[in-house]
Parts: sequence; C-alpha cells; structure tokens
Amino acid sequence: MVKSKPINGEFSEPLSLSKIPVGETVVILDLQLEGKLRDYVMRFGFVPGAVISVFRKVPLSGLRIYQVGQSQIALRPETAEAIMVTRK
Repeated sequence: MVKSKPINGEFSEPLSLSKIPVGETVVILDLQLEGKLRDYVMRFGFVPGAVISVFRKVPLSGLRIYQVGQSQIALRPETAEAIMVTRK
C-alpha cells in the first residue's frame, strides 16, 4: 500500500475517495482500477498527485461530484472506493 506524505511528522493512512466528506480537498495517491475505467478517470485528471475536491452529492443516485482543476466529474461510489487519497 502507498504511504502518504507526512502530516505533523507522521504518515497518514491512505483513504478511499468515497470516504471523504463533501467540502474536503485531497491528493490522489493511487488508482486501484484497471483497463478502460482506469483510462477513463485518468483522462479527466484523476492521476496520482492530482488535487481533488469533493464538490457535492447527487440526491438519490449515490453519485458524488468531484472537482479536478476547472472540471467537475461525477463518479459512482464503487469507482471512488478504488481511488486512494490522502488529506491535503
């Protein structure tokens, strides 16, 4: 598993993007996705080192909107679960 950068001299544990609350900003550590889905999210800027903000939840659908640079992207919970991040 990938270790994240030190915070106050200690390493924080990687978290799944799906666990991050709305309004928080994180940095991507690793994509635990394969094939076309991995390529798809990478085209939208979901790459290791990218800064991602959790923008909002979509009511009733389970989708969440993430901000990557100037773009907003909706991801399913199972996709976000496979993206490992650390708090910024």
